[in-house]
Amino acid sequence: MTGRSTSRAYAPWSAALPAALALIAVSLLACAGDGAPPESAPAPEPGFALSPGGTLVLRADRTGGFIELSAADAGAARAETVSEPFPTAVAAATIQPVTGGAVVAVNRKGLSGLTIRRPAPGGEPAAARVMIDPIAGAEAEFDGRTVAPSWASGGEAVFLLYRHPVYELDDPRSPPSATIAADLEGARVVRPGIGDDAFASYPLAPGEWLAQYRSETDERVSTAYARLSLDPGAPESILTAAVSREDFERLVAPEPIERAPRALRTAAAAVAGPILLEARLPDGSRRAYVRGDPGQAAPAWGHLDGDRACVATDDWRVALAEGGSGDVGSLAPVPPYPGATVRDAVLLDGALILLWEAGSFPELWASGLMIVDAPMNTADGAL
Repeated sequence: MTGRSTSRAYAPWSAALPAALALIAVSLLACAGDGAPPESAPAPEPGFALSPGGTLVLRADRTGGFIELSAADAGAARAETVSEPFPTAVAAATIQPVTGGAVVAVNRKGLSGLTIRRPAPGGEPAAARVMIDPIAGAEAEFDGRTVAPSWASGGEAVFLLYRHPVYELDDPRSPPSATIAADLEGARVVRPGIGDDAFASYPLAPGEWLAQYRSETDERVSTAYARLSLDPGAPESILTAAVSREDFERLVAPEPIERAPRALRTAAAAVAGPILLEARLPDGSRRAYVRGDPGQAAPAWGHLDGDRACVATDDWRVALAEGGSGDVGSLAPVPPYPGATVRDAVLLDGALILLWEAGSFPELWASGLMIVDAPMNTADGAL
């Protein structure tokens, strides 16, 4: 009797339990926000932040992309890095300005477009956004080839990819060399470009180059030199004229710094000591200038953008100049790693971009870009 009596007493409550729980759940949902959906977190802004007057340091990773280095990373140990000879290392190799931005070549990987998005004028000071996006169209050409210094032609960035005779370990490509042209929208292979065996290129002027060629067989290594020019009657064709080694060396020899455009001279004057300056000119060509003893000169890179110029030595002495006003300013950026050196320099949208690398020749273990927000104050020449 006791067992049956107890069972009857609890049976009504057991039957009502699901309905009671449902009512409690509805009440809790109503109290948790009056039925309003939870707020979602704002989406992160694309790209990397470049604060007004600030510096952004990026490092190339093994995929060919870039990651940001914080101040805490400066001087970090290289425990997780890999050293490779520069011709085969995945490394930021060169950067070439084009309309709207610049094209960055990462050795062994491919090309990326770099643009700077600045906030609308008139508002509160805000960070610019540095965008780096892959450029498709020529990725397969980078395997087994090394990226040479870039130049510009016809509004495009142009890159020579060649087979390094000493450090290359991959099977030979056919052809050994390739010429790539790119803008921010895409890349293409230029055939025949400056030649299937091109080993080095020296753009003298728009549509005119000097080139060095190297071919190798089991019996011998052959070198040749040529002066190339676009055929005005057929712009896709290149006219080739052989030159002697002596003429080639005379034509590529650096000129005295006094012959450089005014803004480059002004910037170079702010850097002490002998320098050997490789400069990008507004027509897309590159030219070398020297001051002092070439054997003692510090390697330097420059860019003439309109009437504004930058000069940066490999040991991080940097100057910006306005050719018209003669204003000049200097800065000494902090290297991202001890011993890192500058290997290229361009001006872009009010910023100075330095390509850097770290290692002990011929080995590299890190490389990347340093982007300095560096508008000139034309009133007093200060940065």
